[in-house]
Amino acid sequence: MKQYDSYKDSGVQWIGRIPSHWEVCRFKDFVELRTESSNSNVKIGLENIEGKTGRFIETDSEFEGNGIAFENNDIVYGKLRPYLQKVWLASFPGNAIGDFFVFRTKVNCLPQFLFLLMLSDGFTSECNGATLGAKMPRVSSDFILSLRYFLPPISEQQAIATYLDQKCAEIDKAIATQQKRIELLQELRQNIITHAVTRGINPDAPLKDSGVEWIGMVPEHWEVMKMKLVCKVITDYVASGSFADLKKNVEYLDSPDYAMLVRTADLSNKNKDIQRVYVSKSSYDFLANSNLFGGEIILPNIGASIGDVYMVPNDLYDKMTLAPNSIMVKTKYCDLFYYYYFCSICGRKSLELIGMAAAQGKFNKTELRQMRVLVPPSSEQQNIIKYIEQHIAPICQSIEKTEHQISLLQELKQSIITEVVTGKRKVC
Repeated sequence: MKQYDSYKDSGVQWIGRIPSHWEVCRFKDFVELRTESSNSNVKIGLENIEGKTGRFIETDSEFEGNGIAFENNDIVYGKLRPYLQKVWLASFPGNAIGDFFVFRTKVNCLPQFLFLLMLSDGFTSECNGATLGAKMPRVSSDFILSLRYFLPPISEQQAIATYLDQKCAEIDKAIATQQKRIELLQELRQNIITHAVTRGINPDAPLKDSGVEWIGMVPEHWEVMKMKLVCKVITDYVASGSFADLKKNVEYLDSPDYAMLVRTADLSNKNKDIQRVYVSKSSYDFLANSNLFGGEIILPNIGASIGDVYMVPNDLYDKMTLAPNSIMVKTKYCDLFYYYYFCSICGRKSLELIGMAAAQGKFNKTELRQMRVLVPPSSEQQNIIKYIEQHIAPICQSIEKTEHQISLLQELKQSIITEVVTGKRKVC
């Protein structure tokens, strides 16, 4: 790793020692905040920016109202929860809706350099430490513009941007390869589950038509029932079903109180850093129909999350209650079998179809009760569970190892970015 000939102390903890010829300045000396409102129909939200990578993600979401206008090569920065690192170098003009700052570089700074600087872990930690608000922490534009930094000459910025573009592309390619491996492993896992919960584990069992197009043939001795005959409990978030009542009677808290409010994000491996939400005893009592005790199946019932399935761990929290926009399922048979059933291709398709049939891409407990599911004998359900867990265990281990490899690659990428934009590594 090449280093510069001489360094000086920056006086800034996250920057440390800096090349002697880099000039001290504030962010406001090379960046300006854009605040013009936009009427553009090309609208983006926080969900369109992938955290930690700066990659733009296409979605089907439609955003209401107008936000801040941005142009090509502007930096669109997510000010809500800076640790999510939602930073995007705009590749087209548009309308940033919601919790965004739009920054534009001055003549002494290259947009690509600023993008990489604001994507670095050091800059992110600095912003995260200065957030305001407990429930929805945001960093202020005044704080960012007042931050001290040491700016390299334009020619050096270009060399840094070119170097990091190449290095990041190499690492991103390696990450994409690992992500593809995970997709293939997940597909194999789902195929094993789907075959077991729709055909059983006896290859010689005589078959019959299930009467459900996307399920096809099933063991002859299995029953096909409506969910209302299979479910012991299906409930949504509150007995009255009124969001007005929910708002009036439930107080959401940031720190542990009496019970944890369980959201699908709390159950998803994709959201490991999400802040937990809690409720008081009075709120917990009001949500009595939604109280969880571990082992319940949770089915999101609105939007793009329809078809996902979660099982509440027994040790997630001592007292738990379910958040809105999900339905809790407790079956008369084996919950774990039906967890795997809904994880299968057929189970997911069944949920998606009732969601498509309902208005606004949402289904309720009445519609769910009418859905037909397969019902093997109880003893066979237990054998199917053992078969599934035995066969998917090595696949899950491989997925976990691959996810760890991706995490290491992401750490390497961030380390290289931080080293270069703070002058610890010389690239020209």
